[in-house]
Amino acid sequence: MTTTTQAIIRDHGDRMRHAARAGYIARGVVFLIIGYFAFSAAFASGEAMGEKDAVDEMAGSGFGTVLLVALLLALTSFSAWRLFQVIFDIDRHGTGAKGLFVRTGLTISAFAYGALAFYAATLLTGLGSGGGGGNGVVAAAYEAGIGVWLTYAIAAGMAAAGAAHVFKGTKAGFEKYMSIPAGKSWLKPVCQFGLIARGITFFILAGLLATGAASYRSGDTPGIDTALSAMAGWSFGWVLLSATGLGLIAFGVYALAEAAYRRINVEAAA
Repeated sequence: MTTTTQAIIRDHGDRMRHAARAGYIARGVVFLIIGYFAFSAAFASGEAMGEKDAVDEMAGSGFGTVLLVALLLALTSFSAWRLFQVIFDIDRHGTGAKGLFVRTGLTISAFAYGALAFYAATLLTGLGSGGGGGNGVVAAAYEAGIGVWLTYAIAAGMAAAGAAHVFKGTKAGFEKYMSIPAGKSWLKPVCQFGLIARGITFFILAGLLATGAASYRSGDTPGIDTALSAMAGWSFGWVLLSATGLGLIAFGVYALAEAAYRRINVEAAA
């Protein structure tokens, strides 16, 4: 297997790097759109949106088909890159408790972006419904009588993801994987802000899931749009929503920075 992996990297290493960077760009664009609409919703009657809504927005643009094809390829590449990171431990997280936690998060990310790529594909083929959905697993769990506990488990996972994002943002843990040029030192605080903002949306989602677990069976799977909409209803919610919107835009910038400056050491898998 090692020999096969080495041969693949030798023959396709550069393509793998390009595919990974394209995936980071796609993620960045999605969050730039989500952040923009969250910020706009804080001051207008517009609604916050999630990842699927952002894809819908691109699909409805003047170059919808071209953008969807590019997004499909990029998100599929990003999902594959995530799995590659997990299987071959590209970033040397190891098999300790912390390493397994990080690699589990990467696995979830791989399937999440793979699902988003699939959604883009359904829009291309005319089968997409334009939003919602995604609650099949949870609905099946409720029918089996374990839905509440599964919801609590998902909430705990989201809380853990939120804590990981906030910790990574606070400590600027991303720096050890990136080579940010000295002249672009402003990127560090922007990336930190973005990671913390996304972590906050995970915390809110965890709270919404945990408090609504008993009645969750009839609802759609909550996403970023759910968290942002809930935030808008709080006292001074527009302030929090606008700040979070800016933070998600910053997270989009962070993803684009990863596309440009992340060290993608595919050779580490050999």
